[in-house]
Amino acid sequence: MPATRIQKSVRTDGEIAREVSRKLKADFEVPDDLIATKVAEGFVTLEGVVARDSHRKAAEICAGKVRGVRGIANKIVVVEPAAL
Repeated sequence: MPATRIQKSVRTDGEIAREVSRKLKADFEVPDDLIATKVAEGFVTLEGVVARDSHRKAAEICAGKVRGVRGIANKIVVVEPAAL
C-alpha cells in the first residue's frame, strides 16, 4: 500500500488579502470602505479611521478567521463621530 502524502496548503498573500476583504464586506458591523488591508508573508495590517471601537475589533476578528493569516497588526484608529 503506498504511503499517503499530506501536502501543506499554502496561500498567497493575494489570496489572503482577497478573502480578508470579502469577510470585511460581509460583516455588517465593519465599515469596510474606511479600512485598508495589506498582507505580507501571511501577516495582515489593518489601517483606517472608524467611529467606534466595536468596528475596530470586528475588523480584527474578521481578518483572524481567514485561513493562512499568521498575525494581525490592527492600526485602525477610533475617532469620535463629532471629530470626523
